[in-house]
Amino acid sequence: MSRSNSFVRIPALAIRQRIRPLPRIGVLDEDLLSLRVWPQDIDFNLHLNNARYLSFMDYGRVHLMAATGILTPAIQQRWAPLVGSISVTYRRSLGLFAPFTLTTRLLCWDEKWLYMEQVFEAKGGLAAIAWVKGLFRGAEGNIPSQRVIDMVAPGVASPPVPESLLQWNALTREKLASGE
Repeated sequence: MSRSNSFVRIPALAIRQRIRPLPRIGVLDEDLLSLRVWPQDIDFNLHLNNARYLSFMDYGRVHLMAATGILTPAIQQRWAPLVGSISVTYRRSLGLFAPFTLTTRLLCWDEKWLYMEQVFEAKGGLAAIAWVKGLFRGAEGNIPSQRVIDMVAPGVASPPVPESLLQWNALTREKLASGE
């Protein structure tokens, strides 16, 4: 079985969180995971497959939710975390058995979306960086971002949205509107 299989790791993390919670971090703090590229993670070029980056990112975001305290109440309220958009830029490849770190952090939020940054780093430096736009959805529809944040950090306001994120958002809306 794959060591990075999301179908195993993510539910196992949710169960572990109920039994022995991760140490709490602030909602705007970075969450760091130390990982390694295993044979099941590589492609024919003997480096981390692009799809596996996304799987590791899924795990990193759930780990951040657990560490900030959002995961347990979200599960209790039956809120599903959903991704609206991801942009990944690859800088250098991660080869077989290469150790690497995945840093996940919440950058900011607006009424609807939570914006995260995920960074893959290895011995040689930056391997990949991604922006993720996500939200929580419950039976009543999309959950306002501030309501999610207030569950674990009441009154904490979003940092300003960086101009580059606003541009990315505008480009995404434009692509959706044009049907590209």
